[in-house]
Amino acid sequence: MLASCSDGQTADDEAVAITTTTGVDDATTTSAPTFTGDADSLFCNLLGDVDLATVLSGVEGDPTAVASSFQQLVDLLVRAAELAPDAVRADVALVADGMVSLDSALAAVGYDFDVLAASRSSGAVIEAVNDPAFADAGVRLAAYRTQVCNL
Repeated sequence: MLASCSDGQTADDEAVAITTTTGVDDATTTSAPTFTGDADSLFCNLLGDVDLATVLSGVEGDPTAVASSFQQLVDLLVRAAELAPDAVRADVALVADGMVSLDSALAAVGYDFDVLAASRSSGAVIEAVNDPAFADAGVRLAAYRTQVCNL
């Protein structure tokens, strides 16, 4: 199967199998398609301008810092969803929607992770984060980021 995208990007079945675990007793194997596209696209430039690994690092104990960091992350993901190429647009939207939901859940408890963990909504948050579709989207986005954006 060859999926053609309006911006010239493609994803095909030549894939690398990646096994992910979701923190529950199951493991899923997701095949990351081979992507082609423009490393100089606005989407790749946006991803290159941000180190996602550091956006939330070191803020866990400070609710004000958590709120600020989550707002930056949500803004980034919403912008990425607007710029995403067709090949990963649904994946970016899924991740963005998930982070918006997590941000809302955290906002409801004053951006305190411990309070969220003890709250009645923690089960729904854990279930959403452990959804295989979320993990699959992450695998595809990581593949695009590496293969096309060279990041």
